Amino acid sequence: MPPTTLEDLFSSPGFLAIFFTILLAIANIMVGVSILPRDQREKGYRIHRLLFGAVIVSYALFLFHLYLIGSTSVFAYIVFGYLFFIVPITRRINVTLHAVIASVGLVLITVVAVINLL
Repeated sequence: MPPTTLEDLFSSPGFLAIFFTILLAIANIMVGVSILPRDQREKGYRIHRLLFGAVIVSYALFLFHLYLIGSTSVFAYIVFGYLFFIVPITRRINVTLHAVIASVGLVLITVVAVINLL
């Protein structure tokens, strides 16, 4: 049953997991953009990787919640694969492409949240 009030929405562990995933992805993109100049890469790279790991863990918790309630979709797993494989690979190809692909990943996470929670 979909939540009808904000209290119902914020008391759902699935919503909290995807909410933190979105916030962490936004923070990760902001850190990534801030380390674009060559002199800033060494300082922020560790934080960038740590935030990316937190995004993956938080999204995995969301998938686990969907599995427990029995409403897992194939699209949610495709987005996880996209985040886990495609986003890190593009870093080696081009930094600007990596930023665009990561931003698309944020949009996909938001789409998964809307599809599975409402």
